[in-house]
Amino acid sequence: MKKLAIAITSLLLMTGCSSTPTITNTNNIKEHILKDNVAYDSFSSYSDSDTIIRLPNGEYIHGTKEVNGKYYDSDQDSGAIQAKKAKYYALLATDVDNYLNEKFERFNDSDEVFYNKKGSFTNASTVMDENGNEKDLANNPDYESMTIKEAKEKEYNRLIQEDAKEEKKNLSSPVSELNSLLPKTDSISRTVFNKKNKYAIHYYEVEKNEYFDYIKKIKEKGFDSIDPNSPEETFLGVNSDNISVNIHYDATNKTLDVDIRRQ
Repeated sequence: MKKLAIAITSLLLMTGCSSTPTITNTNNIKEHILKDNVAYDSFSSYSDSDTIIRLPNGEYIHGTKEVNGKYYDSDQDSGAIQAKKAKYYALLATDVDNYLNEKFERFNDSDEVFYNKKGSFTNASTVMDENGNEKDLANNPDYESMTIKEAKEKEYNRLIQEDAKEEKKNLSSPVSELNSLLPKTDSISRTVFNKKNKYAIHYYEVEKNEYFDYIKKIKEKGFDSIDPNSPEETFLGVNSDNISVNIHYDATNKTLDVDIRRQ
């Protein structure tokens, strides 16, 4: 994990103070992190188990602090989340932003497009339906005219909501048995799929030596390489139960993507 970070404000209540801390509920801290797209570095000096709250002035703290006569305590606030979760949300926001920048890279924010609820868009005024007939998008209830800036905002919210649904599903369902075949790591992760025949996970802030160690552990789990000539950033393997694993490491962004499935 990289250790670049802003200074962490963690002030203790003065000894002898008889006032009861006034706790402000911050259940929307996740939304603030995502909306403000707070950088991962903002939380990297915290231990994963540290509790985090967001003060009214936008500051994130672990511990206690007095602001305008009110005391805030991250260990008592019902809306506090662990730093590991805050890192997850910050990295998710970065992921989404990178995706949006790539998806809309040919356009200016002021360009007009037609956007639909599935996240696709077009700058054409018509589309062909399944019968080969041309349809005017201006009168199509499935499409809405907007600027690229507005489309980015809608797409951002759609992707965040999709991730929230997937996360809720993963938390409420038993962990896929495929996951038990993967090496354990302390890297921040995000489950992409958790189904009976497929499990996919995305790891962040993975150093190159950690990637090679992960591949070593994968082989120890019984997965043999099926493509010895593949680049060192990629591993394709299969075990004796015909379960395959596909691993890709991005050294530039320090991300590791793992896909494991039954054939």
